Amino acid sequence: MENVDKTIEEAIIKFQIVMLHLNKEIVDIVKETGLSNLLSREQIEAMRIIKTEGKVTINELARLQNIFKTAASKRIAKLEEMGYVQRAHSDNKRIKLIKLSDEGEVFLKKATAVMTEAVKDRLGNKFTAEEVHHFVDQLTHIDNAFREHK
Repeated sequence: MENVDKTIEEAIIKFQIVMLHLNKEIVDIVKETGLSNLLSREQIEAMRIIKTEGKVTINELARLQNIFKTAASKRIAKLEEMGYVQRAHSDNKRIKLIKLSDEGEVFLKKATAVMTEAVKDRLGNKFTAEEVHHFVDQLTHIDNAFREHK
């Protein structure tokens, strides 16, 4: 078990470092591709969270992005103003749900395609298709483990 603990510790450290590099690369990609003229990386991230979750409250978005509720509210207000998100129906009138609009779905799909191509250009031929699929499977497995733990 000690060996597994050490490996998990190493994975956490490497993951944090890779995420720092990846976030910087995404910021650069967003700037290079002209997406930053439209939205910030954080706004695109918020849209991706909303897409993944289906519908979210401001509190949920703030928790998932690790930001203050006021920052999440401002982010959503900007996205709503641009027509990328809209209010979603909730049975509880006190709960205000947010979902992507059709325009938001189209924009996010385009932004994802642009970022995918830019990441592929940066990675070149360093990974086989099989390695990429295995990596995605592992990320899915980790995501599922964390979701089950909630």
